[in-house]
Order: sequence, then structure tokens, then C-alpha cells
Amino acid sequence: MAGVVGLVVLLVGLLSGCNAFVQYYEDVDELCKKIVADWKAQAEVVDASYVYVHGIDSGQQIDLDVIVRAESFTAEVWERLEDIANRDYWLSTAYDREDHMSFQYVVYSSDNPPAKGEVGVSKSIGHGDIGVSPKVGLEKYGPRPMTK
Repeated sequence: MAGVVGLVVLLVGLLSGCNAFVQYYEDVDELCKKIVADWKAQAEVVDASYVYVHGIDSGQQIDLDVIVRAESFTAEVWERLEDIANRDYWLSTAYDREDHMSFQYVVYSSDNPPAKGEVGVSKSIGHGDIGVSPKVGLEKYGPRPMTK
């Protein structure tokens, strides 16, 4: 009897959209929106977007893309964009997630942007991972917010 009850609970959970294998985190989604908005506020940025993939097969994968005006791209601009993303990540509750999260970004030039839906770094002018150690984060961005 207990097995039947467990099966019914599992089926109800799956049908209601509650699935233990697909872990969507609102704070991660909000972090991605913040990074994109902060990037778009930069004069050198033409566009920015993100894709947040989550689930049993993919884990937690966050891909951020930014298109920079070709005439404005410099190492300093790249460093500033990376710094913005690292700062936003450090100050987000998403930083506290125990799940293995992969935050990656790709920088494109406005002269050679990716086609709609295109993925990969073949056309990129830069790419990297977002993340900061606790020591560096505290020294550079200050104390972290209290978790909920």
C-alpha cells in the first residue's frame, strides 16, 4: 500500500510541474537579468542576453552573450564587463548555491555578431567564466548580502 501511495504522490508531483530533477532557481535567473541589464547600460554594448539551462541532464548552465561595438572594444572594456558580472554574482544569493553552477560568457563584435540562436565561440572576440573567490570578492566588492 505504501508503494502505491508513493507512486501516486510522484505522479501528482510530476503532473503539477514539480520535478526534483529540474532545479530552476529564481535567484539565478534574476542574477542573469541583472548582469545583462548592467552590461546593456554600458555605452560600448550593443546587446546582451543569456540562456539559463537547468535539469538533470544539464545541471546548472548559464551562458551570457554580449555584443560590443567593434570600434569600442578594448581590453579595458572586456575587463569592465567581466568585473560587472563578477560583482553582480558576488552580491547575489545565487553565489551561495551548492549546486555546481557554470557561468560562462562570450563577447562578440558588432562587426561579426552571432546569428539568431547560434551558440559557440567560433565568432567570439573573447570568452571566459564568471566567478570570484571569497577572498577577492570581499576585498574588491565588500561584504555579501545576508541570505534569506
